[in-house]
This record gives sequence, C-alpha cells and structure tokens, in this order.
Amino acid sequence: MALYHVHLSYVQKGQQAGGAHGFHQYLSRDGVGEGVQCHRYLERANGQGKDDLIAQGHGHLPAWAQDNPERFWTMADRLERAKGPAFFHLQVTLPREVSPEAREALAQDIRETLVECYPHSWAIHAPMANDGSGLQPHLHIQFSTRREDIEHHLSAEEWFKQAPRGIVKDASWFTKGRLHDVRSAVELLSNAALAREGLALAVSAKTLEAQGLSRDPARYGSAHDTADLTRTMTYRAQLRSIGVLEYEALTRYAGWQDQAHQLLSLDRQYVTDLCRDHVWRYDRSPAREREQSMQRTFDLAMRDRQPTRQRDQTQERRPERTRVRQPTHTVARQLRSLVASLEREDHVAAGAALNIRLYDREHEQDRGRGW
Repeated sequence: MALYHVHLSYVQKGQQAGGAHGFHQYLSRDGVGEGVQCHRYLERANGQGKDDLIAQGHGHLPAWAQDNPERFWTMADRLERAKGPAFFHLQVTLPREVSPEAREALAQDIRETLVECYPHSWAIHAPMANDGSGLQPHLHIQFSTRREDIEHHLSAEEWFKQAPRGIVKDASWFTKGRLHDVRSAVELLSNAALAREGLALAVSAKTLEAQGLSRDPARYGSAHDTADLTRTMTYRAQLRSIGVLEYEALTRYAGWQDQAHQLLSLDRQYVTDLCRDHVWRYDRSPAREREQSMQRTFDLAMRDRQPTRQRDQTQERRPERTRVRQPTHTVARQLRSLVASLEREDHVAAGAALNIRLYDREHEQDRGRGW
C-alpha cells in the first residue's frame, strides 16, 4: 500500500538549537559533532547514520550566497528578524513502490511545483521503516519564503531587511489554503508517478472520513516512545490482517482512476504544469511561466483533436502519452469481493473491536478530485 504523508512547518529564529544552519546539516548529514539537529537524529533509537542519505541539492540562492547553501543558512540565522521564521520545512513521503529513478524525478517535480522561486535546500532520505517492512524514502525541503523573482544585487545584510528595503516574504505560506494546495499537488504528482510505473496504487490527501472510511487513524508519537510505537504497529498489523488496508488501497485507486481519466496525459511535464498552475493560480508573476505552461497544455489538447490519419503521421514525432489502463470495473469487482469477505461474521467482530466501518464504494458521492 502506497503511503502518503505531507508535513509543513516553520521554525522561528532562536527556537531551535543549531538554527537554520544546523537543520541544513541535518539534511545533508554533515557536521555530526556540530549540528545539534543532525546529532539528535543520529542518536535516535533506530538511527541509520549517514547511510540513509540518497540525494541532496539546493536551488535559487541569491548571488551573495555564491551558490553555497551553508553560507545562506548561516546568514539567515544571523540576519533574520528576532522571533520571525528563519525557515520553512516541507517533508513529503515518496512511494517506495516506484524505482529510485522515479522517486528522484518525483522529488524534482515537487520542488519545481512548490519552491522553485525560493532559496531552498533539499535532501532525500531513505531510513528503514519502523515496522521493518523496508525502506521509507522521503523528501525534505528547507526553504526561505523571501522570494526574489528578479535579482536585485543586494548584499546579505540588505537582502534580509524587512520590506520595502529588503526582499519581501511570501505571506501565502501562513495560510491554510496554501497547505491544502500543497497536499493536493503532492497527491496528484505521486499518483501520476505510480501510474507511469504501471502500478495499480494510489494515495489520497483526504482524511479517512472524507474518503468514506471510518476508523481510528494510526497515530505515531515520538520515535523514542517505544510503547507508543509498539501499540501503533500492532494496530496496523490488525488492520492488515483483516483486509482493511487492502480495501482502503483499492478505494483510493478507484478514486484516482476517476480523476486520471479526466486528464489529458500523465506525462511529467503536463502533470507538473497542471499542479503548478493550480497551486499558483492567484500569482500573476511572470516568473511562474503561466503562459508557457498553458500553451503546452493547449498544444497537447489540440493534438487529441487531429484527424486519425494526421495523428498517425505525427505519432513518430512525439512520445506516447501515458494513461491509466486498468478498467474501472476490474477495481469495482475487487472491491465487492473484498467487502463481502470483510462482512463475514469473524471479520465483523474484529472490525468492531477496531472501531472500523466500511462503505460501499459504488454509493459514495465524492469519487475524485477535479482540477
């Protein structure tokens, strides 16, 4: 079952030991003896050392940082205003089911969609999952909301000043709407990545209740709380053994098929353009390249309207578009079979003990997200 997790937070200046620079060391696994955040991570109960670092990088740093993220975050610690956000942190789970190359491509699409115009550092980590089921790859993005669309050739001291003298912060990152858009974009990008690999899996940004599923969510506390972790793992094992997780996976995939059939394509460029234009629909900055992405979408739509003979003639000049191929009725049949199995007397008793209520997928009202 593909996992979905998106967490967005910000850290105020002086709130965290090690600051922005220490957190950058945590991402890059550098300075074990110096970065407090990194040291704390490596000393956790199931620490993986530096072995879980898969890839790292940075982007859109101002000229004064000289393409050096450590310099940028050190100056952020020094020059950001007191009690103001020193940086934002976005953490996203990457599906383990896809190939490593597809995961790195997905991470790149997420960065391009959400933070390409902000100074940022990123890293992909792949530690062992707590339940021992395999690696749990995820993406970290550390970014400043100061957005410099056009280079102003400022010094670091001037760059971090408050508006209008310095670079203005993007206040949209403090709104709930921004978080909802981020979650929806990650859902679509992840599902498209799974589909391009030919996997009948999907994730959902919706709550269990919004998906028509009613059970207690698996709550993960501190990684250092062994008793709490054991309870959560036991609960998930119960859900897996009685088929609840399998049912939920099929339900999510059915909803994704409904959404996917409304898309022109699942190609990376098209899906990234779609997500970017949705997330930044209120942003009229030319830096967002809205006109270019809209033109690419228009060209793709017009190719579908070409006569059959003309399409055949141009087929060799363009790559084949990727679509979801598994028929919807196949998933519906699997769901009906699984529901019948779960409704047997022995499973009803087990489900009642876990506070689980199952819904018939065919009678749900909300069957996908239309963009």
